[in-house]
Amino acid sequence: MFDRLILTEELVDCRGEVLAARGEVLSPESIAEAATRAPAVTRRSLGDTPLAPDVEVPLEDRGYRYLFQGEGTRDAVRRVLLAVCLPEALFAEMLALRRAASPLHGHAFATAAVAVRMLLGVVGAARGVPELAAAALLHDLGMRHVPLRLSHLHDRLGRDEAARIAAHPLLGAYHVARVLGRHPAVHAALGHHWRCGQGYPVLASPPSRSMEVVSVASAFCALTQPRPFRSGAYDARGAADVLVAEAQAGQADANTVKVLVHALRGAAGDPQRVRFGRERGHVPDVNRHMHVSAPSRSPV
Repeated sequence: MFDRLILTEELVDCRGEVLAARGEVLSPESIAEAATRAPAVTRRSLGDTPLAPDVEVPLEDRGYRYLFQGEGTRDAVRRVLLAVCLPEALFAEMLALRRAASPLHGHAFATAAVAVRMLLGVVGAARGVPELAAAALLHDLGMRHVPLRLSHLHDRLGRDEAARIAAHPLLGAYHVARVLGRHPAVHAALGHHWRCGQGYPVLASPPSRSMEVVSVASAFCALTQPRPFRSGAYDARGAADVLVAEAQAGQADANTVKVLVHALRGAAGDPQRVRFGRERGHVPDVNRHMHVSAPSRSPV
């Protein structure tokens, strides 16, 4: 089963620091151990970094207008995102992605904004929401260690290419654990492709409900953003339709998808009373996407 991998090359951060040596085995256990060895470092808020203006991009995106209607809603989400506190090394990663015009940068901020909106709709301004926002911001960091060409493919992935993609949760979780220690961001990086046990990697237990929020927010944002393998993006309703269908097929957590739909409808009432409606959103004419399946065994 796919629950670990052996590094065929060094795992290196954007500054050239080696995080893990070639030949090291990455697994949930080694990631947890790395978190215990993470040094205590000073953190600062996102609002005090050059990344602060990037918070506005998803909030002003017309594609997300149903989520962020009203200045009060945007203010609430903005405050949480600007309050995210991280070590300088992780902000450096985000800045490097921005300089490279990587789609990972926009995806990170969009996922964080959508996840915060979902959380505010059910728990309000709870104390731990900024930590969960940080988890959403960093959840896909492992893709930074995947060959860049895989992000630009127009056709379906081959077997070896899919295996490289399937490694990114382990790579990202280890990277975050080495820098941040024990933090929800480690669990978000490791479990955001869980897909109710049908995704990757194999985990000993399901992710928490808050981590499912990050997963659903990430999937929603991936659907509503341009990708080279399809002719356009889904609109918000179309993306929600896809996630509802996956929830009904047992491939996404239905209660968490309800939280997303609840937020899209203005977050009024009890999200558990949400009833899924009929499909009515925009679907791209051409879409060569298929979900990556985990390798049948771990390459160790």
